[in-house]
Amino acid sequence: MSRCIVTGHKGYIGSKLTAKLREQGHEVIGIDLNDEHPKDILNVLREDSEGAFHPYYYNFKPEYVFHTACWPRIGFCLERPVETMYNNVLAGSVVLNFARKCGSVKRVIYSSSSSVVGDGDGPTNPYALQKLVTEMETKIYSEIYGLDTVSLRYFNVYSEDQKADGPYATAVANWMRSLRKGISPFITGDGEQRRDMVHVDDVVSANIFAMNCEGNIGGKSYDVGTGTNISLNEIKDIILENHDVEFEYLDARPGEVMSTKADVESLAQLGWTHSIDIHSGISRCFHFGGDR
Repeated sequence: MSRCIVTGHKGYIGSKLTAKLREQGHEVIGIDLNDEHPKDILNVLREDSEGAFHPYYYNFKPEYVFHTACWPRIGFCLERPVETMYNNVLAGSVVLNFARKCGSVKRVIYSSSSSVVGDGDGPTNPYALQKLVTEMETKIYSEIYGLDTVSLRYFNVYSEDQKADGPYATAVANWMRSLRKGISPFITGDGEQRRDMVHVDDVVSANIFAMNCEGNIGGKSYDVGTGTNISLNEIKDIILENHDVEFEYLDARPGEVMSTKADVESLAQLGWTHSIDIHSGISRCFHFGGDR
């Protein structure tokens, strides 16, 4: 079994990853601002002026570091681009520097985002840019320092227990909440936006696969999705199979990407594919009656 550090271990993805790693018998230390005693990556993993690290984390001698922590709300990053750039990008630098100097780390697995490609021409907002910068830095650390790294670009992550007020909230999460509260759900635009929806269980699976993958990955980036997509209107049709509800259509959001779809071939060649298809996964999210 392996020793692992998970940053953001209290978050939506990080918490499920931490639970699965422990279930498999791995030893895990978590770092999160939402801990009972908040822990900031920029403090606990930062090298001091004498080149020393916090002994608790350094002496743990982690073999794998999963960097899932970030401030992921696009709106928040738009409002506060300097603060979020400082937090999201510098945190990645601190994690990578700690990992290379620890002497025990076999691989850093970085949680990136499909937003780094935008509409095909690169980032279209500060959050996407921040994710891309850390992706580039992980690759540099592999090439220059010999620290093996991999970036996993998550597409639209969802699950039956996803919270609508969480930073990763999708339309699925918002619609689950609306139905449980007896509120009419809404769709922005014409509903023809298409999304590659990937279940959080598959995201966790991809992370653990990346940990166990043999050989040197060398800073490469991989899409984590299903390789297919579904429109908001198609999700609406799935909901209407189980619920009698009327959707409200609102004005489109400026700059919204119309279609996302993962290129799953590269990761499939390594040996990982998703296990939950979009239609059955989303159907599971709406198989409930009334409030609960």
